[in-house]
Amino acid sequence: MHPRATDDRRANNVANVSVPLTAAARRPKHYAQLPITRALTLGYMASLVVGSLVAVVSAVGLAFGALYSADPATALGITTSTAGVLVPGFRAHDAFNLVACLPLLLTTLWLARRGSLLGLLLWPGVLYYLLYTYAIYLVGAPFGPLFLAYVALVALSAFPLIGVVASVDDEAIRQRVGGVVPARTVGGLLVVPALLTLAQDSIGVFASAFSGGTPIEPVARRVWTVDLAVEVPAVLAGGVLLWRRAPLGYVAGAGLLLQFGLTAVALAAVLALQPVFTGSPLDAGTIVGVLVFAAVCFAPITFFTRGVASHGR
Repeated sequence: MHPRATDDRRANNVANVSVPLTAAARRPKHYAQLPITRALTLGYMASLVVGSLVAVVSAVGLAFGALYSADPATALGITTSTAGVLVPGFRAHDAFNLVACLPLLLTTLWLARRGSLLGLLLWPGVLYYLLYTYAIYLVGAPFGPLFLAYVALVALSAFPLIGVVASVDDEAIRQRVGGVVPARTVGGLLVVPALLTLAQDSIGVFASAFSGGTPIEPVARRVWTVDLAVEVPAVLAGGVLLWRRAPLGYVAGAGLLLQFGLTAVALAAVLALQPVFTGSPLDAGTIVGVLVFAAVCFAPITFFTRGVASHGR
């Protein structure tokens, strides 16, 4: 064989091998098992900033409760507003965010960083819960020195949330978990609570706006605002997409279920601690009802867990 032909063949073989090696080299080792289309470095960094802000804002709120209300019972307890909407005090929310949500955010970050697909699917759900929660602070908490921190938390929660979801290969997710997740059942479990929330909030809005007499600013207005503008549209869209077995529905489903369930757990936690903080009687019936709702939200996440595990096997 001619020496030049041999050299050309070797050069071609090196070129054929170098392309996938170069592409693989661009992805950090912990991304190897994740179906993503781009690196998540900025999402990790933004989420760590969010976690740091949650720690600082929660600590300040717990230390200086007068930022929220001169009445400790209002800041620490739960107020029942129009149409039965339960409105937790901001100081009580601070405690839950610090004790429960911050560790959960760091755990999902750590799992995704180590290549866990379940961590990748749940991570946006925690970010969405924080976006939802601090949007309520932004529109409902008294104006004060923490206002800009609430703005930053809402914006910085949205940035990695959108970035992570956009970076996931949604068709690969559907192939991995679609055979295990009952799309219509889980999609329906998202659509129905979203519609019920829409109905409850709308009834409260109309009841307050057209009640006659002197208009009174409803306590639930901050919850209605964020429910109707942020939560209901996203959960309803995610449920419909999953019902139709669209790839994006499988990506968003677990996170939306986690967010909805966390909202209920926060209410139950504040209700359970309210007698300790405010001296009010324990409302065991409401606590059980809220926890049942949370269980209904969390239970379908097991399908995503099984789908991830079965693909791993």
